Order: sequence, then C-alpha cells, then structure tokens
Amino acid sequence: MKAIVYLLISFILFLVAPLTTKASLYTGSVHHPSEEVESFTVTEENPSFKDVKVREVKGRYTVSGRACVSNGSFYYSVEDGHSVVLSETLLKVNKEAPNWTEFSIILPEMEGRTGNLFLNLYERDKGDGKVIHSYTVALP
Repeated sequence: MKAIVYLLISFILFLVAPLTTKASLYTGSVHHPSEEVESFTVTEENPSFKDVKVREVKGRYTVSGRACVSNGSFYYSVEDGHSVVLSETLLKVNKEAPNWTEFSIILPEMEGRTGNLFLNLYERDKGDGKVIHSYTVALP
C-alpha cells in the first residue's frame, strides 16, 4: 500500500513540476505596465473653460459650458484644420475670474463644410495679446 501511495505522489509531483517551472518562467518574463513607467504627467484642468458640451441640431451647433475668464470675455473661432471657417469672435460673459459663469454659443451654419471642424475657445493676454488658455473641441 505504501508503494502505491509513493508512486501516486511521485507521479503527481512529476506532472506538476514541469507546469510550475513553465509558470515561473512565464511569470518571470511578464512585466506589469506600472513597472515600466518611470514617470507620467497628468494634464492640468484648463483654468478658463470646463464642462464644455456641443449639440448639433439640423447642421447648427450649440456650445455650452462654464468660463472663468479674467476680462469677463473670451474669444472663439472655428477651423477645419487647414483654414478658418468662422473668424475670431468676442463673447462677453456675466462674471470675471475668479468666478465661474455659464456661457452658451449658437454657431452660424457653416456653408461648404468638408471634413472635421474644431471650435477653439481662448483668452488673449492683456499685455501682449497672445492666445492663452486655449481649449479645442471637435464638432461632431
């Protein structure tokens, strides 16, 4: 009886040993994604625009969201990636920074639309007029 038990245990160990060796070799070559990343950057939230939503109804776009802009106004434009479809337009809002205020834009119909369109929301620096806090949204 002891011989049979010994044979069964030896047989089981014989079958399991190659599996554990293969498994250890296999797990030894697998790297967890977090082990390979030394550092990463989390994109900051845009300081001027958030909660921006776009709705399309019969070819017309309505854009809504919240703005925290220093002069109580910001600009928007629409482009197709190559050319400007809707030139820079100034939009005044109810409150200046540091307060957030809701805004809504109804874009005019854009004739001859081909390809993707992108709405750019941005402020201009008081001093030199450069674009700051740009926020781009793809129009559906």
